[in-house]
Parts: sequence; structure tokens; C-alpha cells
Amino acid sequence: MRCKACGRSWSFGRALLSSMKVSGKKECPHCGEEHYSTKRSYHRSGILAVSAFFVFMLLVETFQMRLTSALFFAVFLLLIVLFVQPLMIHLSDEEVLHKE
Repeated sequence: MRCKACGRSWSFGRALLSSMKVSGKKECPHCGEEHYSTKRSYHRSGILAVSAFFVFMLLVETFQMRLTSALFFAVFLLLIVLFVQPLMIHLSDEEVLHKE
């Protein structure tokens, strides 16, 4: 992620923590400016989550996994989604979710 105000990039760890926030606000660690995820970022995150779910269901059904194997695979997919998501976030100066 890159700040719109100061132009500096965020570290991956900071972007990872910021992407896990429930609120839409993301504060730049360098200048303190508040930003929000773009509508496109929300769409990409949703597509990533839904596709991971369908891959999980397809592979569990195809290989007839046991419950413990399926749970380990689910955790593995969740970790992949969590680490890929910060790479897909772009920032905006305005909040797009609560706009009318």
C-alpha cells in the first residue's frame, strides 16, 4: 500500500495488520493521514475469499478429505488469503462504503 498524502509505501507487516481491521480507516504510519480502501479493493477481497472457499469445497469433495485434513487445509487457505490480501489493497481519501 502506498499513502496518497506522502507517497511512501507501507511495510508488509503494517499493511497486513491494517488489512485485518474491521473499520475502513487505515492510518498512514509515516504521516498519520487517514485513508480508506477503494471500492475495487473491496471487490477483489470478496472475490479472493469466495474463490478460496470454492477451491476448498472442490478439493474436499474431490479428494474426500477427512475432517482433520480438511481443517488443516482450511487454515492453510486462510493464511494464504490473509497474506495475499494486503497486496491487493489500494487506498482512497474518501470512504466508499458509507457513501449514498
